[in-house]
Amino acid sequence: MRHLLAARPGIGATGHITQAGRLGYTSITNDLPLIIMVRRGHKLIQSSGTTIRIDEGEAVAIAAGQAIDFENVAAEDGDYEARWLVFDPSVVAGFPPPAAALPIAAPQRLGRMPPGLLKAYEQAVEALTDEDEVPDLVARHKLGELLAWLASAGWRFPPAVQESYTARIRRLVGARPHGVWSGAEICAHLAVSEATLRRRLSEEGTSLRAVLTDVRMTHAMQLLQCSRLPVSEIAARAGFESQSRFAIRFRHRFGFPPSAIRGHRRVQPG
Repeated sequence: MRHLLAARPGIGATGHITQAGRLGYTSITNDLPLIIMVRRGHKLIQSSGTTIRIDEGEAVAIAAGQAIDFENVAAEDGDYEARWLVFDPSVVAGFPPPAAALPIAAPQRLGRMPPGLLKAYEQAVEALTDEDEVPDLVARHKLGELLAWLASAGWRFPPAVQESYTARIRRLVGARPHGVWSGAEICAHLAVSEATLRRRLSEEGTSLRAVLTDVRMTHAMQLLQCSRLPVSEIAARAGFESQSRFAIRFRHRFGFPPSAIRGHRRVQPG
């Protein structure tokens, strides 16, 4: 059985999403290149004034750094289910796509993936989840093969550009969202003064507190969708000592409580 959530540092990660009911999420920033395949129900994505629908059996590719609104809609006879896969930027940088492949500038609906692309996607998922049998070198190769099939279908992820301070903080904190991050510690990692960081983030339309909260809430949302961990454990992994305070912050960020994602299903640890 595939893991619900699996990651290979420096290579990629994958997760299986399960969500009860119909829920919408606003201003979700995608930190890494991503392909999502819907298994049950459908997904609605809004970006730059355009709405696209991804139905059961279809896929969508989203480049890094894109902020989108989306809604996951459960099937009439069950939950919403999807599988996502993200690529480490080094994997994308190591794959030189043909010039004919178009860069993915906005969420790109892939529809029902052709057999070769679908097989490469499934093999990449298997490589990321089977750490005991698949070496890192092979897993990296499988993700590169998936990029090759994507390019053969006419699409490629654009190369990484110079990261904003917001993106750099998201990547730093995202690796350890449960950490007690101080402004001084983050500035030390980024090699800037606190005054400079405040100014740069203000120019980018945000603040350190807002970025920290959003990274933690997005991480918690992912764990609620992709794991069987109890909410108390998820709160701790998102950097909150109090489950009640976590629930308040979560509702404020997304507009619904953490329990809404799982509905009335009883979820056991493991």
